[in-house]
Amino acid sequence: MKQISTVLLLALISFNCTKEMSTENFGPTNPSAVLPTITTIAATSITNTTASSGGNITSDGGATVTARGVCWSTTTNPVISGNHTTNGTGTGAFASAITGLTASTVYYVRAYATNSAGTAYGNEITFTSTTTSTALPTVVTASISSITATNATGGGNVTADGGAAVTARGVCWSTTANPVATGNHTTDGTGTGIFTSAITGLTAGTTYHVRAYATNSVGTSYGDDSVFTATTTTGLPTVTTTTPTSIASTTASGGGNVIADGGATVTARGVCWSTTANPVATGNHTTDGTGTGVFTSAITGLTANTTYHVRAYATNSVGTAYGADLSFTTTAISGPDVYVAGYENNGSKDVAKYWKNGVAVNLTDGTNNAEANSIFINGTDIYVAGWEMQGTKKVAKYWKNSVAVNLTDGTNNAEATQIIVVGTDVYVSGWEAGASSTSVAKYWKNGTVVSLPVSATEISAARSIAVTGADVYVAVTISGAITPTSAIIIKNGTVTDLSAGFNSSAARAVFLQGSDVYVAGRHGFYQATSWKNNVLTDLPSSETNTETGAYGIFVSGTDVYVCGVEKTSLAFGNIEVAKYWKNGVATNLTNAVFHANAEAITVFGSDIYAAGYEENAAGNGVAKYWRNGIAASLTDGTKDAAAYSIIIK
Repeated sequence: MKQISTVLLLALISFNCTKEMSTENFGPTNPSAVLPTITTIAATSITNTTASSGGNITSDGGATVTARGVCWSTTTNPVISGNHTTNGTGTGAFASAITGLTASTVYYVRAYATNSAGTAYGNEITFTSTTTSTALPTVVTASISSITATNATGGGNVTADGGAAVTARGVCWSTTANPVATGNHTTDGTGTGIFTSAITGLTAGTTYHVRAYATNSVGTSYGDDSVFTATTTTGLPTVTTTTPTSIASTTASGGGNVIADGGATVTARGVCWSTTANPVATGNHTTDGTGTGVFTSAITGLTANTTYHVRAYATNSVGTAYGADLSFTTTAISGPDVYVAGYENNGSKDVAKYWKNGVAVNLTDGTNNAEANSIFINGTDIYVAGWEMQGTKKVAKYWKNSVAVNLTDGTNNAEATQIIVVGTDVYVSGWEAGASSTSVAKYWKNGTVVSLPVSATEISAARSIAVTGADVYVAVTISGAITPTSAIIIKNGTVTDLSAGFNSSAARAVFLQGSDVYVAGRHGFYQATSWKNNVLTDLPSSETNTETGAYGIFVSGTDVYVCGVEKTSLAFGNIEVAKYWKNGVATNLTNAVFHANAEAITVFGSDIYAAGYEENAAGNGVAKYWRNGIAASLTDGTKDAAAYSIIIK
């Protein structure tokens, strides 16, 4: 009986243990759950090391999706034990960034989703990473401007092409964020760089999002999302600038396209231009009709070898709108070698220099003020005369092939005004201060001073020199404390007074032709004059009672050319106009907008050359020369400059 009880007790213990074990949870809590349902999204934004993909979980299989993402490999059917992303939980679409790729390699991608039933995979897709030299372009969205009720101006800057040619660029816009180029968009050329876009077809009072885009063989990239609101009333027109063509030394062709009138009639359109950026229609401009559409413009009155900025403009009742600022450079004037002497300021000092065919050669280093007054060519040698400060004094000097030769020692102020070479002899006219005068006329022959028969107590200056055979002619202006200013010509020490009884006169240049002696200058109170063999001829002015002066003279055959200046009357601003006279008939070289002067003149063949300067809007002199009335600038106008002498070879 005791044995039976023991067996029964063991059986009861075994039964209780089996019952307790059967209540433990060794299987899933939801034995009815199945794998999720998922699809793989095609790869985009593919580069040499990265790509974008993702998936869409349409069913969680009856259990929460605890992990999702994509996995990839260079072999088929990649799994999450290899390369993979983790992109949240739950159902719905998700995006994945695939990184660490190898260039030019085929990859296999599957989206995955994991729940309590296990891991499910989407369909397999493939893509090939790009080569190491190509990627998406880089583009920046420009600010939106010229906003009207129906139009706006946008654009962008493609700063890098990603190693592949940019085949399309522009802007796209929408009323929702991050618009794409498959919607409303412009196409504004190809390649890198800045571009302007016309945004049209807007609805008044509506807020828009804009992005610049750029497309290459890799794909399309976008700039930042920019937001603006179309106006509810009329606004400025929208106009684009046409690239200038048919560029010559003094002319070019331009134009534009008024693509929207801003809700009000365009009453004027054309182009405006200047040597500085962003010209406006109150300066140099054309007027090329009214209304919207394409127009062409003739740009005239330009200076050779000069960079200009041009913008198209369009005006309606709201105001004037402008297209993009484009630049172009006029062509240089072809011909023989043109040598011009003068100076240009470097920001603190005047630098003596000369230009050969527009290319500058500095004669001084810019440490001291200096100017070049005259230039002469003898064979292959280039001679230039002028002065340079030494301490507080001007030193008269000349340069032969840029090597300086001092004519004075710096004890007194002095200046060299003109240089010529006859055979092996170098003649230089000028002046030097003395003990009793601030300026005494003299000349130097081969560096040796030659005194002239002028008073040591009067102020005098030798402005020009000419030599024929053994005869030396010097044009001199004398001004005494009592005697009036007088023009004289000195031949071998013999003085001839040219003043002809006038209270004031001045001799600025002398020229010899055969046995005839020609002099240019002035008499009275600023009357431009020339003398032939001491006989005076007044040069006509365009206004009565105006001031004129003659500074240079040249004779070719029977034609006498004189250059100088005429000042307009007070009613016209007292503006000095550069001009020349041929046989007494005047030709203006400048248009009386800014002060100007023609300092020297010469003739080569049938071409007339003059050198001088013209001020710009900043008040700086621009060194230039004119060929047959067409200007060629030698300096850019950022610093003061002038040209004093010219010779053609």
